[in-house]
Amino acid sequence: MKFNKTTLGILLGALLLAGCETMRPAKTTAPPDKTPTPEERAAMQTQTFPAREGVVFAATIAVLQDLEWKLDKVDRAAGLIQASNPRRLEPLGPREETSTNFEWRRAAIKRRTSEKSQWTRWDSMVIHLEKWPQRQTRCRAILSRNGTLPAMSYPAKVNKQDVIINAPAKEESVELLLPEVYESFFKRLEAAVLDRTGVDKE
Repeated sequence: MKFNKTTLGILLGALLLAGCETMRPAKTTAPPDKTPTPEERAAMQTQTFPAREGVVFAATIAVLQDLEWKLDKVDRAAGLIQASNPRRLEPLGPREETSTNFEWRRAAIKRRTSEKSQWTRWDSMVIHLEKWPQRQTRCRAILSRNGTLPAMSYPAKVNKQDVIINAPAKEESVELLLPEVYESFFKRLEAAVLDRTGVDKE
């Protein structure tokens, strides 16, 4: 499956970049048929590059900036990069958007029109780079969808009586486990590494 810059930005975390790369719940990809094993998960999220750690580190930062992600933490010594995209309001939470009950999803989107009833959503990414044998660098990337829903009160009927329901605040984080998303990210990162490797050899 081929992704352009906008589509990759949407899927990466979110599958959600603000502005031109904001994910729309109605287009959410359905969850995988089965949960991957730990080995499958690690293979999906990991790739080894034939370049020094410094080259891959610089390439990773450049790719994230190209995709308009914000660098929340950069620790060169630890080989750690944490990034996120801008927060925005959406009617569905991270777990709700994985539901395959599309009729319920449409109804939820339709009724959650006010800011108070919507989730604050954003995507986050944690990338760890480490030296690997034969002058290679191993990269592990973990993408997550995040959301918070404020505490709210709303009227309801319980046993035919009017009552006020006080719903507590919610916070959710769902790890993204779509192989094509990681494949697209690593393909873009590989191109950035190759560009820098060529420059490095001159």
